[in-house]
Parts: sequence; C-alpha cells; structure tokens
Amino acid sequence: MRRFVAAFGFAVVIAAPGCDKPKEEEKAPAKTKGLFDLKQGESGKSKEELEKARQEAGWKSNDQMLEEAKAKYERDGKIYIKGKLADYRKLVEDIRKQLDALEKEAAKWATAKDAQKAVEAFATKYKKDNKKILDRYNDLTNKGTEGGNTQVVLGDAVRAWEDLSGDLAPDVAAQETFKTAIADIRKKLDEVSKTLDEIEKDDTLVAEPEEGADEGKADAKADAKADAKAETKDAKKAG
Repeated sequence: MRRFVAAFGFAVVIAAPGCDKPKEEEKAPAKTKGLFDLKQGESGKSKEELEKARQEAGWKSNDQMLEEAKAKYERDGKIYIKGKLADYRKLVEDIRKQLDALEKEAAKWATAKDAQKAVEAFATKYKKDNKKILDRYNDLTNKGTEGGNTQVVLGDAVRAWEDLSGDLAPDVAAQETFKTAIADIRKKLDEVSKTLDEIEKDDTLVAEPEEGADEGKADAKADAKADAKAETKDAKKAG
C-alpha cells in the first residue's frame, strides 16, 4: 500500500509541468499600409488620384525635389555674386580689354617686318597679364565652383579666351576661327554682364544669416553694455 502511494505521487509531479505549458506567442498584427506605401490598385485609387493624395499630404516627387535643389543652387550662386559684384565687373572688363588688345595687335603681325618676333614680343607681356587675371578669376569664383549658372557662362568664356591666347601666330587675324572665337567670347561676356545687372537689381537676393548669428550679436551687445556700465561705475569712484 505504501509503495502504491509513492508511485502515485511521482506521477503527479511528472504531470504538473505539462499543465503549466505556456501558450503560443501571439503574432504581431500586420503593419497597416500608409498612403506612401500604397501602390496603384491597392488603395483603390487611380494613378492620378493617388498622386494627388500624396501631393495633398505634403509628399514631394523626386522631380520636385530635384527642381527645388536646382533653384536653391542657382539662388545661392546669385547671392554669392551679389556680394562681389564690383569684383565680377572688373574681371569681365579686364578680359574685354585683353581681347581688344589681342585683336588690334594681331591685325599688324601679317605685315610686320619680322612677324614672328612681333608675335613673341606681344605674347610675353600678354600672357603675363592674362595670368594675373586668371589668378583673380580663380580666387573670385573659388576655382570655378561658385556662381551657379552665371559661372557656367563665365567659365566657358574664360576657357575659350585661354585657348585663343595660347595659339598665336603671324596669320592668326586672317583665320576665320580666330574671328569667330573673339565674337563668341564677347557674346558670353555680354551675357554675364547682363546677368550681373539683373542680380544687382534683384532686392530678394539677400544672404540668410548664419545659424546663431543673432545670438552672437545679442551676446556682444550685452557684453558691450556691461562694459560701459562698469566703466561708468569706475569713473564715479575715481571722481
């Protein structure tokens, strides 16, 4: 009898863990698709309706973001130029003068007593002056990286001018390519000058203050006020 009870108790112990078996974990509810996840057909809307809904929700397409980025790039370039208008005008004017000088002297070389010597004499000073202008150009435009679309036109003019200056010969004035290059460079410079005038007249082109600039000014003003107050106090004590 005692042996039977013991065996029965053992069976209960073994069976108990089976009664406490945890339930299977509940599956997480499926994520509800939002407006941006929906594809045509899944939302019950046509392509045009879905696009309109996205627009109303503030969604921007890749094309819109690209256009906004281009507009910002161009605006930032114009703001940069506006802060250096005098330097840009001087640069354009100096390139024009160099073109005028080249065109005038080139016309004399074919009939010169020693044509090659005349070319070399002119080229020595001309290229030296050109280098000074090109150095200014690189400093002003940060090596052609600043200025937006205006820089594209100016950069084309400068490169064409460099090519022209590096290919001088006694008969260059008679070459049609020389005449065409001179005219094309002047046309590009005219375009740049026109853009500079437009930038100067555009009152909306104002550089945005740097982050924290207002706080810095306020701190500086407060410090100046405190210094002035301290000086006045010291002066009264001294008196």
